Amino acid sequence: MTGYDDVNKQCYGAERTASTYVHSILQMPEVMIYVKYRGEIADSRLLDIGCGAGRTAVFLTKWAREYVAIDYSHEMVRQCLEFCGDIDCSFGDVRDMSRFEDGHFDFANFANNGMDSLSHEDRITGLREVHRVLREGGLFSFSTHNREYVGAVKEPDFHFTIDPFALARRVVRYYRRTRNRRYDRQFERSEETYEIINDPSHNFGLVTYYITHRHLAAQLEDVGFELMKTYDLKGNIVDIEKPCTDSSWLYCVARKRA
Repeated sequence: MTGYDDVNKQCYGAERTASTYVHSILQMPEVMIYVKYRGEIADSRLLDIGCGAGRTAVFLTKWAREYVAIDYSHEMVRQCLEFCGDIDCSFGDVRDMSRFEDGHFDFANFANNGMDSLSHEDRITGLREVHRVLREGGLFSFSTHNREYVGAVKEPDFHFTIDPFALARRVVRYYRRTRNRRYDRQFERSEETYEIINDPSHNFGLVTYYITHRHLAAQLEDVGFELMKTYDLKGNIVDIEKPCTDSSWLYCVARKRA
């Protein structure tokens, strides 16, 4: 377990963090993917990895024949069950899904960049586990941070206001962000095929994996997936041959090769 794995698990395990996801809505590219592949989701055995507080569960449970959700944050699982009611949701880690048989699922979903909380080595382990539990020809829908995005690297900022209550909140927020930034920046690294960045998410409380579309396609190919489609945050299809600098996230659909 890497040092920043501890940092990310602590962040996602906090009640404050988990509660921000309860009433979040689907992103435009997620809607497009779920609608486009509705026929393959319907009557499928679906695994929702990193389900969070139930944002995707409320939709996918209605479509899939068998819905199973896991998350490596106990607090996320608790809030998901509270939000969604009686569904199959439990603690689980994508790096070890040995409780599931090979080829059991038809569709795997890993939303909100869950894989990006892992180290490079653990990310590959997780991808191999997803590949293992999917049947041949099964689909994998997920999102990831875009290394080409121009706004990825930032520092904490502070904006003054004459409102004393708003000013107090901003001071506390700036202190929290600065403290997290000073500690978490030690885990940043830049490699040829990926980058680890302490970005502004959750007050600079996460250390996040960033990758380009081209390197992502190669990464998936090495594991045994074929990248089918990639969308930006606006729902536009991303051309692998062109830079994509204005979307912080990439939404992807890959198929397990026969």
